[in-house]
Amino acid sequence: MSAEDLFSISALASMFDVSSRTIRYYEEVGMLTSETRDRLTKQRSYTNQERRRLKLILRGKKLGFSLQEIKEMIELYEANPEGLEEKKRIIQHADRKIHEMNEQILQLQMLRDELIVHKERYLQNSDSKK
Repeated sequence: MSAEDLFSISALASMFDVSSRTIRYYEEVGMLTSETRDRLTKQRSYTNQERRRLKLILRGKKLGFSLQEIKEMIELYEANPEGLEEKKRIIQHADRKIHEMNEQILQLQMLRDELIVHKERYLQNSDSKK
């Protein structure tokens, strides 16, 4: 593997607009691995595969999955991307997240409706006191 195939922690952090600490944390919890490029400075370097993993982790976080869920889905996919059981498990995660999002949407709609009612009452009370 050539040096061009490797990314420094600062390059990855900049590429994905995250902190180096975030990347180190994903290493600590076993979601990423690094190679030591320079034994003296102990500078971390990451392969293209780790860059792709980080992209998947961040996409999963954006979609609201827990780190444990993301880790499991990545490991399932990498173990056997064509496997039916792996695909079923990933789909189960997605279905559960969709259900959670639908519940959150309903809750937000109810809160919005309540806020509108309170706002209208407030406006009516303000108008009647003039």
